[in-house]
This record gives sequence, structure tokens and C-alpha cells, in this order.
Amino acid sequence: MSVNKKTIVGFVAAALFLVACGLFAFLRVVSKRPEPVAGEVVPASWAEFRTSTGHRAHVGKSTVVCKDCHGFEAAGFTNPGSGVCARCHAEQASHTHTGGQHPTGCLSCHSFAPRDAPTCLGCHAETQGTHAKVAQHASVDCSNCHHPHATPSITPKDCTSCHDERALAHADHPKSQGCQDCHHAHEPAKTAMQSCGSCHERPAGPKPANHDSCLSCHKPHDFVAQAGRVCVGCHGVKPTLVAATAPVHTRCTSCHTPHAPMLAAFSCQGCHKQVHVVHDGKESCIGCHAPHSGDVNVKASACTSCHTKIAASDHGVHSDHISCTNCHKPHSFPPIPLRSSFETPAGVGLRSVVARGQLCGDCHSSEATHASENRGHEDCRSCHGPSAHQPSQAPPCGSCHGKELATAPVGHQKCTGCHEPHSGQRVPEATTCTGCHVKKTTELHASIQGGCENCHRPHGPNGIAAPPVCTSCHEKPKLPALHALASHTECKQCHTSHAPPRSDRDTCTSTCHVNRRDHQPAAQICTGCHVFRN
Repeated sequence: MSVNKKTIVGFVAAALFLVACGLFAFLRVVSKRPEPVAGEVVPASWAEFRTSTGHRAHVGKSTVVCKDCHGFEAAGFTNPGSGVCARCHAEQASHTHTGGQHPTGCLSCHSFAPRDAPTCLGCHAETQGTHAKVAQHASVDCSNCHHPHATPSITPKDCTSCHDERALAHADHPKSQGCQDCHHAHEPAKTAMQSCGSCHERPAGPKPANHDSCLSCHKPHDFVAQAGRVCVGCHGVKPTLVAATAPVHTRCTSCHTPHAPMLAAFSCQGCHKQVHVVHDGKESCIGCHAPHSGDVNVKASACTSCHTKIAASDHGVHSDHISCTNCHKPHSFPPIPLRSSFETPAGVGLRSVVARGQLCGDCHSSEATHASENRGHEDCRSCHGPSAHQPSQAPPCGSCHGKELATAPVGHQKCTGCHEPHSGQRVPEATTCTGCHVKKTTELHASIQGGCENCHRPHGPNGIAAPPVCTSCHEKPKLPALHALASHTECKQCHTSHAPPRSDRDTCTSTCHVNRRDHQPAAQICTGCHVFRN
């Protein structure tokens, strides 16, 4: 028990000693504070001012006395203003807070008066000139980023040191300032949504409905638009042209530029550079290739879906099995070449050709070859009409060759019996008259030099119009025997052109020697006794 009392007494003694030491130290410090010199006029508020933030930072320092800032004159203490600060703080004075429209001095921020110390928000809670009021980060210590007496005066912290939940995947370029590309430190976060255009000025021009806001497709802090997902989110899944054989068509951005989707009609050339479309003055592929409508499994719309006046289907424009693309190049419809092919009613030319008749000759090669040999037949239109879509049957040859038809003898009035219709040349069997008139090769006059043309022509206007009289070759005075009689001067009484002379009893006695019908009734011919040859 005696031990415990001694211990308690020791503790109490030690506590009293510590209190005495503290009191002594306090009195020593107070005794060192500068006091007004006797006789000086000191403001009654001196005791208040000495406890201000500014005075507490200066009063009590061994190197600072009141007269360093205040002049001790008969009038008492004077307000030194901020001019004296630079005597000690030259470096800080060279990097001061400018204050914008309202220049600031040291005393704007450092208070030597008995009031609360100034704060940044004391001014910046409201707009200051070009600087917007501090809205964001108002509760954060300004000195984290702002250093009024340093260069640079603003050194922002890494935003992700606080906002580590943000995964930034946007500012991936050399001049990027990270979050500050879009966000201003003291502005509300939502204002960043209107800042995209400050960097992304293009594309310019009108934008389609509901594409005005970048955030329609781009998520903040992600910025990589998942185009396929984003497009489908608003526009739904659309069937696309021949997607089964062209998978690239299934991606919206293959044709639609995200910032100018209305220009998709001109995007085809991005893949199909070799195709140059010239169709009725238009250069848009979607005129024939429907990207999202109709039967998207069909590569191109039928020509007759627009050209309804031409035919009911693409396979009936020329014949029942010829399609439009047999004559028209799918991506080029140039003007028709001179005298080389047809002219369509709609004024759309057929494909260019080098040689005359080549277009028709693609299918009608034999006819085109023959027609090229006949100057009057080389233009197919001359016989088959001006429309390739409704070609007409060739007119009768006589519509052009009227004189020949009028002068053709009976049996020769079908021109194609002797002539190939496209070249006009004689067909092989009509090369000579005997091709048809085979019997004439063994009959009278067959061996005459010059052949049938000595007496005949197939038609006018050239050649002998009618067989000449016999005496043009058989001179009357030179004919032998009974030919010399006057009653025998008409050759055709006994002769025909190709048959031997007739000298039977009926010929001689039917019209001329009637009185000799019963003469020598056993004789079959008269020339047995009455000769006409030497």
C-alpha cells in the first residue's frame, strides 16, 4: 500500500512539472512578439489584425518586424498595400494571379485583415471574364492543379487518379491532352457532349435525321462505334443485295459512311472500281441494283421493270429467247453507231460495234457475212425496220427491185428461188440456167457458145428481153432444100426453140398440106421424101 502511494505522488509531480514547462514556454514566446513602441499611435484594432492569417504567417519570425512593412510615423501604422511584398517575395511576385478583367494583387488572396482567408471560389463561384464559373470540382482543393506562383501555373492531375472507372479509348493521337480534349475541368460533364465539333469539323453539310448527335452511335469514353450493332439498333435488320454471295453487303458501313449515310448510292465504286456506269445519263448503281428492296437474291432488276413499253419481259424484246443483255452491255449504253445496228424507239443506243453489222452478226453471223457483200443490204434496218425490239419480216424484194420483178418471166418471180436474200448472189443451183432447166442440156441449141443468155434473160433491165427470131442466126438464103420455098418461111410452123423440127404427118397436113393427108398413108413422116437438108 505504501508503494502505491509513492507511485501516485511521482506521477503527480511529473504532471505538474510538464505544465510548468509549457507555461514557461508560452510566456517566453509572448514576450518575444513585437510590441508597439511607447508613444506610438496604434489602432485599437491592432490586437485583432495581429491574429489574421497574413500576420500569423509573419509575426513572431526572428527576421520579420512590424516596421519592415509598416512605417512608424507620427500618424501611426500605415497600410503598406501589396507593394512591399516583393521585397521578400520577388520570385512569387513575378508569377502572380492576373485576375483577368479585374487585376489582383497579393492582398487579393493573402489576407492581413481580421476576416476569413480568401478562397478561390470567393471569386470563381461566378463567371470571371472569359473564365466560366467553377461548377465541377468545386469541392476539390484548387492547389491540386493550380499553382499561382509557379510556371506553369496549372498542372492538372491525371483524371484517372480519381476517375479510375473510366476506360478512355479516344484520345489516341500525338497532341491529345487526354480527358481535357473533351472535358473542361470546371464545366459540367454534360458540356463535353457538345465539344465533338471542335475537333471533328467534318463531314460538313446536312446530316440525316437522328444522326445530329455524336452520342447516337458513340458511347462516351468508348468512342469506337460498333457500326453494325449501332445501325441495327435504330434501323433494324435489313435484307441486303446478294448477301449470300457478297458477305461484305451485310455490313452497313460497307456502303453507308456513318457520318454521311445518305451518300451510299455513290459508294459502290469503292469496291467496283472497274465498273463505269453510263445509263440514260445516270451514274447510280442502285437504279438497277436494289440494295434493300425487292428480291435481294436477284443481282439486278429486270430492264423491262423500267422499260415497260419495250416488252413484257427481258426475254421477249427481240425474240422469245434473246435477253436485253445479249445486245446491251449491262453498264454501258452508248449511242448507236452509224449504219451498224438498230435504233431503239426510246433513243437508247445499242452497244458499239467496229464493223458494220457486227451487232446483228453476233447471232446472225451467216446473214451478216452475206449482207456485207451487198452494198444495198449491209444495213439490216433497210429490210428489217428501225426497231431492234420489234424487227419486221423482210418486205418483198420487189419493193426495192420493182423493175426486176416486172420483167421476170413466169416461174422466175420468186426472187429467192435464184438469189440469196442477203448477198443478192445466185444460189448454187441457180448459177446456170440448167441448174433448174436440166432437160435443156440435151436439147437443141444446148451447145451454142454463150449458153442460154444468147436468147433469154432471167429478168430485166439487162439482157435479151425476148428470144430473137430464128433468122438472126439462121440466115434465110443459106437454109438448104425445101427451106427455100416461100411457104416455109415461118420457122415456128415446124420448129420450137429447144426441140427437134417437127416433120410428122400431122404437123405438115394439119394446116398447110391438107390435100396430102391421104398421100402415102403408110408414111409416118414427110421428110422421108421431102427433105429440108442437103
